[in-house]
Parts: sequence; C-alpha cells; structure tokens
Amino acid sequence: MVEKEKRLIQHNFKTTETEAEIIKKKMKSLGITNTSAFLRSMVLNGYILKLDLPQIREMIRLLSNMTNNLNQIAKRMNAHGQIYETEIDEIIQKQDELWQMINRLLTVLERTA
Repeated sequence: MVEKEKRLIQHNFKTTETEAEIIKKKMKSLGITNTSAFLRSMVLNGYILKLDLPQIREMIRLLSNMTNNLNQIAKRMNAHGQIYETEIDEIIQKQDELWQMINRLLTVLERTA
C-alpha cells in the first residue's frame, strides 16, 4: 500500500471580488466544489499562455493598409469609373503576403499547442 503524501504547506493569496467571482464561475462550469483542489490543479496542471506575437501586429498593419487602398479605389471608381491595374496588382500582392503571414503564424501556434 502506497502512503499518501500529506499536504503540510499552506499558500495564501488575496483576490479582488471580481477575480473571486471568475474563480467561482470557472469552478462551477467544471463541476468542482473544492476551492483548494481547483486552485492546486490549476497551479500544478494548468498553464499560462502569453501571446506577444509581432506577426499579429504586422498582419493588422497590413490589413489596415489594404483597407485604405480599397477605400481609395472605391472612391476613384465612384468618381471616375476607372481604376489602375497596378492598384489591383498591389492588393493581390498584399493579400498573398497576408495569407503567408497567417500560415506562418498558424504553424507557430500549432507547435505551442
């Protein structure tokens, strides 16, 4: 018979009322009623995911740029009834670049999962 190790060390920490509510909601959604068991499980088995991916910021910048270009093209079409082929080519190039960035980001995220 394996003797169960006794828990002798106590850890104390404070939360805000909002944080305490979040803990209660998470426990309820998981069907856990023992706060100590929940917190111990989260600390020992859970993980924290910190995303600081410059690729996302770059994709947002690229999307913003594409949106501005499309708005300019739409204004020119409404005003003059024509657009330049180079503008279409530029949008296609930026769209391809964006898809490549998304695929690289997904590859990075799949490795961390």
